[in-house]
Amino acid sequence: MNLLLRFKSIWIYTTLLAFLGSCFACGYKPSYLQKGKTAEVSERWRVEEINPARLSADEKSVLETFGTPDYIRFFRKRSLDREKVYAWIYAEPVRFVTFIDGKKVDYAVLDEDLSSLNDHQRDMLFWGGVTVATVAALGLLYYYFIAKK
Repeated sequence: MNLLLRFKSIWIYTTLLAFLGSCFACGYKPSYLQKGKTAEVSERWRVEEINPARLSADEKSVLETFGTPDYIRFFRKRSLDREKVYAWIYAEPVRFVTFIDGKKVDYAVLDEDLSSLNDHQRDMLFWGGVTVATVAALGLLYYYFIAKK
């Protein structure tokens, strides 16, 4: 009985640590954004200060040409790779500049879904979970009704 209580407490602490750790790890704020405030829109920051030392060559050239953007927004590229895309948004005059891995891209199909998994990977994860749960349930039923005797 003592072993079971010890296992439950370890499980509870591990789960709690995983949930708390995921809260800190799921930020998509770019590393070059020194000061910025979150905006009303998800994964969008109002830019106050950018660290030019952390910018790529394309980002530096856009910064020198157009100045500091008003907002930076995070998207995922709608593709199998689901690459990270940062969009620099200028309000006056309206401009929308996108970067994938620090390289300026003229056109990218953007997705607001921030998951790094594509549709096929999501389906595989879902059906894999259903399969594992079914096998575990059948194993438990077999153990309790047939093998326990």
